[in-house]
Amino acid sequence: MRDPGELYTKRGTPWIVIITRAAFLLYFVYSFIALYRPPLPHSKLNFIWLLYLIGLYLLAERFYLIFQERKIDMTFAFPLLFTVFLLNLTSMLLGGQERLPQLNRLEHFATFILLAYVISVFFSEYLPQRVWREHPYYTAFLVMAITSLFGVTNEVIELLFDTLFDTQHVGPQYDTSLDLLMNMLGSGLFIAVWLVLRVSKTS
Repeated sequence: MRDPGELYTKRGTPWIVIITRAAFLLYFVYSFIALYRPPLPHSKLNFIWLLYLIGLYLLAERFYLIFQERKIDMTFAFPLLFTVFLLNLTSMLLGGQERLPQLNRLEHFATFILLAYVISVFFSEYLPQRVWREHPYYTAFLVMAITSLFGVTNEVIELLFDTLFDTQHVGPQYDTSLDLLMNMLGSGLFIAVWLVLRVSKTS
């Protein structure tokens, strides 16, 4: 069902999706240019990682179409996904892992707040409403489990890239552990706030 507050093209595509797709196109064009002409000397952007990001974007587009066919509106997730990509690009260009580890931690923290939000909205809209109303702690646990799975999968992919392609995505010392910690804190913060608001409404 269409949101009356959204603007659509004549073919029925929300304008926010069109605009975000154009932003992604500019993002990838700039990233390819930055591969060969790094704007900063400490840039860690590489071709393999860029292919990975393109794959993630295409996967998101595929899921969007699947959800759309099932009348599930995930339009709001497009600009959030672009925000996540921007955070990652900023960290890569600045060499965040080695030079600005706090920036890398912030990237993970903010990314998983957004990810937890997207997943929670999906469950709130499309899980059976009885489950949602009567079992908020179950839903919160489910959201936490899925965000954790995304975080672990990303760290495994970074390790595989470093092993197979001699990249440097796994940072020094406790980088992986700290990334996972910030992922958990970001999603945990969102879930805690959501639970407080949800339980206060039902009490």
